[in-house]
Amino acid sequence: MIDRCITGDQDAWRRFVDRYAPVIYTAVRRVLEKRGRAGDTETANDIAQEVFVRLVREDSRLLRAFDPARASIVTYLTVIAHSTAIDQTRRLRIPTQPLDAVPEPLADADGPAEPIALPADLLSPRQHLVMTLLFEKEMTVAEAAGVLGVDAQTIRSTKHKAILKLREYFEKK
Repeated sequence: MIDRCITGDQDAWRRFVDRYAPVIYTAVRRVLEKRGRAGDTETANDIAQEVFVRLVREDSRLLRAFDPARASIVTYLTVIAHSTAIDQTRRLRIPTQPLDAVPEPLADADGPAEPIALPADLLSPRQHLVMTLLFEKEMTVAEAAGVLGVDAQTIRSTKHKAILKLREYFEKK
């Protein structure tokens, strides 16, 4: 069937699309799910269409490159769909808004805001110490690592875990 698609047989191409569209669409949806766009059927349809366009672009270069000795057609199409979906999602723009549309923060002009009271057991003592050094004492990661006698990556990892806990706590509030 692939040879007939390469020669321009429209009937063979329709059968090819009907047969392999679910394979391509599934591969595209998986990429979109991993990138946080699981319900975006319009984008999935557009990307699946782009896969078929890529297959016949440049005198069917990708169809001609298929080698059944190296992989099955399903595997080959899945790889092409996966790479196309990644390329296309990278090109999608993150929605933005003009800076003028963002409201000013509600901060007191009289001085710094009051510290936020957190549950005592929210952060581990080490996480609390790292956050204090980085944010209250305004140390760099390297400086905090020197004070604690640990590697800088340990400070970054501890900070990251603390931020995740804080984010989870404040999302529940």
